[in-house]
Amino acid sequence: MKGGPERTAAGLPRVGRLSARRRRGLQRALRRWFARHARPFLWRQTRNPYRIWVAEVMLQQTRAQVVAPAYAEFLRAFPTLRRLAAASEEEVLARWSGLGYYGRARALWRAAQIVAARGGAFPRSLPQARALPGVGEYTAAAVLSIAYGLPVAAVDSNARRVLARVFLLGARPASDKVYRELAAGLLDRAHPGAWNQALMELGETVCVPGRPRCAACPIRRHCAAHLAGCGERDLPARRRGVRERIGIRAFLLRDARGRVVLERGAFPFLRGLWLPVLRPKGEAWGAWRMRRLGSFRHAIGRRVFHVEVRAGAARNGGLASLLGEGDGGVERRLLHPQDIGTVPHSSLVRKCLALLAKADAGAGALPAEISRRAFPGAKAVSHWGT
Repeated sequence: MKGGPERTAAGLPRVGRLSARRRRGLQRALRRWFARHARPFLWRQTRNPYRIWVAEVMLQQTRAQVVAPAYAEFLRAFPTLRRLAAASEEEVLARWSGLGYYGRARALWRAAQIVAARGGAFPRSLPQARALPGVGEYTAAAVLSIAYGLPVAAVDSNARRVLARVFLLGARPASDKVYRELAAGLLDRAHPGAWNQALMELGETVCVPGRPRCAACPIRRHCAAHLAGCGERDLPARRRGVRERIGIRAFLLRDARGRVVLERGAFPFLRGLWLPVLRPKGEAWGAWRMRRLGSFRHAIGRRVFHVEVRAGAARNGGLASLLGEGDGGVERRLLHPQDIGTVPHSSLVRKCLALLAKADAGAGALPAEISRRAFPGAKAVSHWGT
């Protein structure tokens, strides 16, 4: 074209669909790469629909390396769909602790009960699968393609990033339908499960946000962004939301046996989980003398909390009036730190207990993720607002 290629609104060359020849070449290159470089996760060693389903739910908004140990532990507790369906919500949340986004666990548990009541087999069609609680377009397509070999494209955030670069999508499409259509056009219909996993693996390990590893990419010869010299661009252009920063205090009050007071139901962002007693920044709790241990950041969705941790000891049975169920359904109990894994909890409580353990050991250094520095921009709140 005279004067160079046509440009998009973002100033990038406009590229059409891949030719049949380029599509076959891309498929062949990615299949070979995945066969050599696929990470050996447990969920890739099974075609069991239930186990694949659990993995795909866990992998939503959570990195595979974080999911791997939690997945193995969860399946030890609930090796079959019927075992999961028969469990209590408390048991399920306890095994999910640390993964975050606990609504996923509740939805998985409710869906398992529905499937168990219908015979125990995960549905074999997209509409039936999507009718289950917590099962969206991506999860349904991933389970159906990997477990049953159905030719449906599964598109997560990693796959979207690869597609955006391969097809040079300078601006984020208004609808995910664009990505699904592009992914369906690339799908290896003979091996849909392996293909979907390969595309997502490439996005998580090579075609990463910000600075993709183009030199290590097996499909760079077929990638429009790379060929146009735009491979280093962060495509598609991301919408950066504003994160709310909130300052809070965590109180670790211990009895003579070293057990800590934990609370459930007071903190509106993690209602079903056991936590330290949390209060807005600047507020005290009780009349006990508390010493400051340090602080850390903890993200919950679009909110980032600066958590200042304080610890103290209660003597002579002064905790009795605090325990049990209080106003508004708030519960309190005593639990030894080593037993935290037996109850549903957030990683927030583990970070607090790590500070406490360091203080008990007399160590000066704090864990890497914990900082004593101030958290600029954190606001104080007079009440928990949702």
